[in-house]
Amino acid sequence: MEVFVLSICYSVYLVFQKLIPEYRFGKDYEFAGYIYNAMGIIYGLVFAFVTVLVWQNYNGVSEAVSKEASTMNNMYHLFSAFPTEIERPGKEGLRSYTSTVINKEWPLLSKNQFSIEAYQEILKITRLVNNFQPQNTGQSNTHQHMLTLLGDVEGLRRTRIYSAHFALSYPAVLGLFISTIVFLCFSCLFEMKSARTHIILIFFLGSTIAGVVYFLVLFIHPFLGPMAIPPDAFVNLLKIAWAY
Repeated sequence: MEVFVLSICYSVYLVFQKLIPEYRFGKDYEFAGYIYNAMGIIYGLVFAFVTVLVWQNYNGVSEAVSKEASTMNNMYHLFSAFPTEIERPGKEGLRSYTSTVINKEWPLLSKNQFSIEAYQEILKITRLVNNFQPQNTGQSNTHQHMLTLLGDVEGLRRTRIYSAHFALSYPAVLGLFISTIVFLCFSCLFEMKSARTHIILIFFLGSTIAGVVYFLVLFIHPFLGPMAIPPDAFVNLLKIAWAY
């Protein structure tokens, strides 16, 4: 990314400094400098706003994943309060559903898709709980609590699936990209006494912006790339919480 950005900047620099130098700011560099400073402030505010949105979305999805796993763990242990004919298939259904989410659904999240098999398995658990007929007040309270947890799991699952896309729409990404290129190219139009100093300043400015953009790209899709949210919370259910 940095090479791409700097290539564009130096191409623009060579065009205006060597081929069409009459379009440089020249004696108007002071007024152009005021405009450049204003552009930098506006660009910085927009970039900060976009970065905060992306970061908040990433943290929100990560928190939803942790809550989903935690609620499933509560369901698993609550099944122990049900009769054996409900407890056994309920716990087995949760194990199977969790395994499907880890092995089949998680890879699909990076493609903005979800597993039909996982959806069918959670429906089986829902039907199992809904068909249970409490025989006393204690079972009735347990049943109501289980229904609440099941509703929470389904809601958190929808949140996870609906969040499996870019935090920013493509028009917003395009607008931010164009603004970045315009801002960098504007820095190539000044007329400086030292071409070496000008090139070095462009390099540091371009490298800084490219680095921040790269950081933004890492978190712009919660389930894609090197910073993708892993299914560790679900893996820990099978390997630790439900291992015994």
